[in-house]
Amino acid sequence: MDYLRKAVTKSVTCLRVLLLIGMFGCGDSMNTMAVSDQKSDEAGAIVSADSEPRSDEDDLTNAMAQAAAAIDYESAEDIGLMARFHFATHTKDFDMAREFYRKLGYTSGVGGFPLTNTHQMARALGMFDVCQYELVKGEVISLPASPHSANIDLLQFKTPFNPDPPYELPNHLGMAYAALLTSDLDSDVAYLESQGVDFLSAPFGEVGSRYAFFRDPEGVFYKLSENAAPLSDQSRQMHLTSMPYIGINVSDLEKSLEFYRKFGYTEVTPLEQTSGDIEESAAWGLPAPFRFKGADISIARGDKHVLRLIQWLEPVSLEPPYPPPINHIGINRIALMVPEIERAVDILRAQGVPFLSEVAPCCSGTGEDESAIVHAIDPDGVFLELVGGITKREPLPHPAHCPPMEIKMPPLAG
Repeated sequence: MDYLRKAVTKSVTCLRVLLLIGMFGCGDSMNTMAVSDQKSDEAGAIVSADSEPRSDEDDLTNAMAQAAAAIDYESAEDIGLMARFHFATHTKDFDMAREFYRKLGYTSGVGGFPLTNTHQMARALGMFDVCQYELVKGEVISLPASPHSANIDLLQFKTPFNPDPPYELPNHLGMAYAALLTSDLDSDVAYLESQGVDFLSAPFGEVGSRYAFFRDPEGVFYKLSENAAPLSDQSRQMHLTSMPYIGINVSDLEKSLEFYRKFGYTEVTPLEQTSGDIEESAAWGLPAPFRFKGADISIARGDKHVLRLIQWLEPVSLEPPYPPPINHIGINRIALMVPEIERAVDILRAQGVPFLSEVAPCCSGTGEDESAIVHAIDPDGVFLELVGGITKREPLPHPAHCPPMEIKMPPLAG
C-alpha cells in the first residue's frame, strides 16, 4: 500500500508541477502510475506487481514548493491563480472517447489514478449521497507541444452515472465548448469528416480567421479555428497547436466579469464582434441571425490562459448549466491552479463566492495528500475547481454508516 501511495502522490505532484514551472520531463515518474495490477503479499497488504519506481518524489515536491514560493501576491485579496490545469469532460464509453481524442492529436496523457476515493472527494464533486464514487476509467490527456494548457480530464463514471446528453447548442449557459487552434483548417476538417465527425457547418469566415464547430462522439462541442493562412503539413493527419480559450456563456456579462475578477482575471478584452448574419448563424447551429456581447478575460501571471465570456442577446438560452453532482457528460468543470488552496478559499468566501463543499485532500485515496481540490460556483452555476497545496493532515474517518472504504486502482497497462 505504501508503494501505491508513493506512486499516486508522485504523479499528482508531477501534474501540479507541469503547468507551474514548465517541467515536462516528468515522464518517468508519471509512467509509474499504471501500478494497479496488484497482488497480496504474505501479510495480506496490497502491493504492486510492477517494480518500485525510482525515488524522485522529493525533487518534485521541492519543485512545486519553489513554484509556489515564486508567486508574488499583489494584494491581500490575490488568490495567486497561476494556470488553467484542465477542463473535465465525462463520457459513457472511455475507450471510444480516448480513441477519438487520440485522432485529434491528444497522444499524451497521465493515468493510473484511483478509481475510487475518499468520501471527502465524493463530496467535493457534489456526490453527497454516496459513500464513495467509482470510475470505470480516467486519464488527463494532453496535446503535445501546446504552448498553453490544452489538458482534458477524461472520465467515465460508474457510480454515480448520469447518461443525460450534453448541451444541444453552443449558446447554452455554462461551459458550452472549447476552442482548438489549427494550422491547417481545411485539412483537419477533411480528415475529421472522413472519420465520421459531425460538423455544424462548413468553415465560416475569411481565410486566416475561419472556424467550424464539431461534436465529439457524445455531442460535446469544439470550435476548430485558424488565426493565419493554412500551413500544410502532409506528414500529419491533424494540425492542432493549442486550446486558445474555453467558451463560457453567461446571463449577465458585467456580473460575471466582476465575479471572475475576484479569481485574478484582471485582463479584459471586449470582443469586437457583437452579431452574426444568417450565414454565420448556421456555423453556430442557430436558425436565425444572432447578437451577443462578450470579452476575453485572462490572468496576468503564469500561463496567462484565456476564458471567453459571452452573454447572448438573441437568441437567448436561459436553461441553467449542469447541476451537481459533477458527473454530467460534457464539459463539466474547469480546474485552476493556486499555490495555497485554503488561503484562496478564505479570500473568496470573504467576497461572497459560494462553494459546493469543503476542501478535500486529493487525489491519492489516502486523505493524506499535500494537495486538495474544492469547487467554487460562478453566478450561473458553472463549477470552477481550485487545485492547490495544503498542509498535510490526519485523514477524516470514513462515515460510520458506510461500508469500509475501498481504494480501487486501475489494471496495470500492457
